[in-house]
Amino acid sequence: MKHLRIRATAFVLVATIAAVAAAQEAPVAQDIVRRADARQDYETAYMEARMVNTDQFGSRTITYVAWAQRTDFLMEFTSDAEYGQRILRTDGRIYHFFPDSETVITRSEGDSIVGLISYDDVTNEESLLDNYAATMDGEETLGGAATWRIRLQARPGRRVAYANQLVWIEQESLIIRRVEMYTRSMQPLKTMEMRAVKDVDGVHVPTDMLITDEVRRDVTSEIFVEKIDVGIPIPDSRFTRRALTR
Repeated sequence: MKHLRIRATAFVLVATIAAVAAAQEAPVAQDIVRRADARQDYETAYMEARMVNTDQFGSRTITYVAWAQRTDFLMEFTSDAEYGQRILRTDGRIYHFFPDSETVITRSEGDSIVGLISYDDVTNEESLLDNYAATMDGEETLGGAATWRIRLQARPGRRVAYANQLVWIEQESLIIRRVEMYTRSMQPLKTMEMRAVKDVDGVHVPTDMLITDEVRRDVTSEIFVEKIDVGIPIPDSRFTRRALTR
């Protein structure tokens, strides 16, 4: 039985060392995520963009404009088929207005708007660390740049669309280059690649994004930001239920 005790002792020792190492890595990973998140942070923003959704039936383009102020967000479709639809996130709730029927529907973060884009993808203005705990998963060269690979796990009690994520952050610029989204059991859902990132008054703004469905084959969504302004005055009244149905 002596060897069994030695093996058991060794196992406990290795497990303890691993736990200590993970505990030391967590603050480092959290600091990296916090700094990367800060590079994307703004008080207010206005953007004009188009979204190209592709599946087995072909491609479809949708255009929209959007306003953001702290954790409030308003998106308005400008393409013909969706014209006048608006999505509002305020006070932690999401509303979708349909002008043809003049109805407002309350949505959940994980619900799909169009293509692979969920309400959480386009409306969530919260910090990543508000919803996720971060731990280091390794280092990797991505597109010729050294990156940190960081694992994000949803904090207990937080309502999020993706229970787990892997995030690749450039070591030099702190630009988030890739995000993989998973279920709670680590089944892959979607992959997001930031193909172009623009510095707008010190804010990192992804202007060319590819989102790939990891469940269905040949299903993608692309977002192209064609205009972006940050730090502009936006009245609080824009982010109200009354303005949503104006």
